[in-house]
Order: sequence, then C-alpha cells, then structure tokens
Amino acid sequence: MSEKFEEGQFSDAEEEDEISCIQNKVKKTSTFDMYSPVQLEEKVANLHITCNKEINIEDSDNDDYYCNNDYDLYEDKNAVIKTSSQRFNTQEAPTKVTNYQPKHKLLTRYSNKINLEKYAGPSLPDHVANVLIENDRRVNKDRIRMKDKSDHATTENVLDSRIKKKLHKLFERGVLAEINGCISTGKEANVYYAKSKNEDEIAIKIYRTSILTFKNREKYIRGEYRFDHVYSLHNPRKMVKIWAEKEFSNLKRLEQGGVRAPRPILYGGHMLLMEFLGSDGWAAPKLKDAILTDSKSRMLYRECIEIMWKMYNKCRLVHADLSEYNILYHNGSVVIIDVSQAVDRDHCNAIEFLRNDCSNITAFFKKHKVGVMSLQALFDFITDPTINENNMDEYLDIRMQEANKENDPQQQIDEAVFKQAYIPQTLTQVVNVERDINLAKSGEDLIYKTLMGLKADLSKPAETPEILAGKHKKDNKDVEEESDTCSSSKGSDNSDSENDSENDSDNKSKFVNSARPRNESPDSKKARKKAVKEQQAEKRKSKVKKHVKKRKIKVSKGGK
Repeated sequence: MSEKFEEGQFSDAEEEDEISCIQNKVKKTSTFDMYSPVQLEEKVANLHITCNKEINIEDSDNDDYYCNNDYDLYEDKNAVIKTSSQRFNTQEAPTKVTNYQPKHKLLTRYSNKINLEKYAGPSLPDHVANVLIENDRRVNKDRIRMKDKSDHATTENVLDSRIKKKLHKLFERGVLAEINGCISTGKEANVYYAKSKNEDEIAIKIYRTSILTFKNREKYIRGEYRFDHVYSLHNPRKMVKIWAEKEFSNLKRLEQGGVRAPRPILYGGHMLLMEFLGSDGWAAPKLKDAILTDSKSRMLYRECIEIMWKMYNKCRLVHADLSEYNILYHNGSVVIIDVSQAVDRDHCNAIEFLRNDCSNITAFFKKHKVGVMSLQALFDFITDPTINENNMDEYLDIRMQEANKENDPQQQIDEAVFKQAYIPQTLTQVVNVERDINLAKSGEDLIYKTLMGLKADLSKPAETPEILAGKHKKDNKDVEEESDTCSSSKGSDNSDSENDSENDSDNKSKFVNSARPRNESPDSKKARKKAVKEQQAEKRKSKVKKHVKKRKIKVSKGGK
C-alpha cells in the first residue's frame, strides 16, 4: 500500500539517502529444542513428577472426593519447571516440609487407643465371665434368629476420615485418653464409652453423615426459630452439624430447668461429648430394660409426668420422641436422653409431638399395671398454665385417685378421638369462635380451654385448676353443712336441757371429730369422708326446721 504525501507537509525535513526499517522478530523456542531426540528420550526416562503443594484435607462440603489437577511439574536434578498456575507473591501459608511421614500414617498414632467394637464393660473375674458366657449360650440356643449379626454391625457407619481427624485432635488436646467401645447404636448416631486423662467417664455421641437412615428431620427444624435459617436439607453434613448443635442447646436448657439429663461437655462438627450415666463402667439401662416392681413403677410414672411438666413449662421444650427407649433408669430415677429432635413449645408441631409423647408414656406404664391418668387428663396437666409447683402435688393426688387400672371401653374411644382432634395453639387458630362460645355456655367441654387457661364457659381466664377449684368449693360446702349440723344439734340439746334437765345431764354429746389424722392414706381418707357424709345424711332426715326450733325456744322462754 503506497502512501501519498501532500506538498509542503515535510518540506523542512532533511532528506536521507536511505531509510531502512528493520523488524525484529522474537523467536520463541521451547526448552526441549535444546536437546536432540536421543537426549530427549533420556530426559523423559529420568523424569520425576513432584508437587510442591500440600493437599489440604479440611472440612468442607464437597471434599468427599478430593481431586488436585496441579500435578504437571517435573524435576530434573536441581531444575524444576513450574506451570503458569503458580504466581509470585501469593498469599499462601508456607509449605515447608517439617515431617516426611505420610498423612495417613500420622493419623494412626492413637489407633491403639480407639476401640470401635461393642463395649463389653469392665474386666470381670474368670468365673463370672464363664457364667455369663454359659447363660448367653443357653439363651441363643432356644432363640430363633431372624437377622444375622452382620445386620447390627453399624459401629463403623459414623467414623469417616473427618471424624477420625477430630478424634485425634481431642486426643492431642488431652480431652480424651481412650475409647473403649460402642455402647449403643441408633438411627441417627452411635454412642461410645471413653475416658479422659483424669479418668473421668465420658459418652461420645457421633452422628451419622454418610449412611443416613433417619432422613425425615425437616418437621423438627422447620418452624424452629433457632435453627431454621441455617438448616440445609440437601447437604447431609450441614444438616447433621445443625442437629448436633441443636441437641447441645437442648441439653443446656434441661440442665438450667432442673431436669435430669446428661450434662453436655462440648460439641464439634458431628460429635457431642457429654456425661456418662452409669456406675463402674456399666452404662445405665434404658427404661424398657429395667426390672421394676409395682410400687417402683407407680413412683416412676409420677416422676415422668412431672419431668414432662418441667420440660414444657420451665424449659419451654417438647421432647417429640419421648418413650421408654429414650429414658434411662439411673440411681432409682429416670433420666431423659436423646433430645436432638426436641422443639420449642411455640413450634408449629409442638402440640402434635406432645400428644404423641403422652400416648407413649401412658401406653408403657399401662403395661406395668399402673393406674394412669387418661390421655387428655395428662395433656391438660402439662399444658395448664394455672398449675405451678405449689399446687402440683395436690392436683396429682386427686388425679391419681381418679385413675383407673382397668381398660374402660368408653375411655379407649375418648382417647382415640383425642388423638385425632384438632387442637389450636392460640386463639387466632380457633376455626369458629361463636360456635365454641355457644357450646361452652350450653355446658359442652371444649378441648382447648385448659391449654388457653380459660374457664369452662370461656368467660375469663382461670386462676386455679378446674379440678382444684371444684374440690375447694365442695370442701367449703361440707364445712358449712357441718357447722349447720353442729349448731342445730347444739340448739336441740339446749331445748332438751330446758325441758328435761335430769335426762340431759345423763346424755352425752353426739359430736364426732372428723379431723384428718396425720399420715392418712388416700384409701382411708376416702372411707372417712364417705362415713361422714352418710352420718350427715342421717342427721338431715331428723333435722328440726329452723323456724320450728326458734318457736319452741321462744315458747319455752315465755313459759318461764
């Protein structure tokens, strides 16, 4: 392409004889061009692949299958060719090699202190161990095994590389000294027996992350204001981490509310360390495995329902899975465990969970021939806002007297209806307010009046429990009748003494002291009250009318 210059544009420029333009071309040569084909083959044969980056095995959501593609470095004696992915002045931690031992061998330092098999308890004398082995043989001989032992081999389902790494950190910090075996396995976690350096007994609960048999956890989290915003349904590791944090928080609430439960120590990731419940290395049995007498069963039933009341009113929690499988029998009392699914009492499903808990506890103690309250009576006792620690014992005494051991067909029908009935948590959830008010005025018993703390006619809030208010009213009426009876008997005695003084001096007072004796049993109290009522009924048959009695007294005074 020729360039045209206008005249006069470069007239002042000096002419040069030769203007040459030299274009320098940069020739890029590869490192391998310096070698001949024979030398290149020798170099490739001696090629040694190295990586100056250390693989970071930290906890993350997608590091199940860690893949590092930066392996295109090679080493030739002292010469190292680096890829363009490595930049100068990078903000990375120094990767100075301090230990040439492989990572997987470093983690085996404490492997001899970790036992993942079933926990067999402390060592026993030989003769005791032989007796136990012989008893097991006799039991297994007559037993038809429906499942193989391999079906129960679940102790390894919770221990992956991350959990083992966290366990090793606890060993290095001195929190743990040894892990002696698996105490129990469940659908969400395994529990292991461990000891600290101070010989303190510790229970380690390790949650399952890879093999999840308990997946339907959304109903326990959705609506929980504490954990709803951080819950991840599609990431099992995040889900289980929130689950462990939730149980730690609930155990703290139970400890502050005075409910017997394992004391939490610490939690991290998918592990929870808590107090070991047992004696001399033997774990406390579950309530379903405990051997209970009739009197002990009655005592434990009352203790269970008091704990349920404390959880609801003091800790503001509903267990949501309370049964004989999640209660331990330790030192003659019950201990609540497995509170990871427990929800706040303001949770949208709290009423449904509480109703299921009441049903499970009632069904278990019915099997042990305990006179239990009806399902609705137990539900009302837990949710009644007018019940407190001052009137709780009196309330339960009355309820336990009314409890019936026999299965009443009508009671079974009422319980079946109560299980399926709709119970609003607040007054805003009532479907038809006017209809319920009309039913209450007509004497119909509404299912939610006790939960709301209202009187039977929904007129105003109740101040005392309905059953106690009725009892106090009845007692006051009996006292008034007793005083009327005493005054009438005294008046008739005075009139008789004025008419016939000689016979009156020989007669004795017919008053019977009906005061309650000390340490009176409920049966004797019931019999005493029944006798007093019958006696009062007989007196009322021959009772003199007041106006007749006054007339006689007036006439007798006028005659004198």
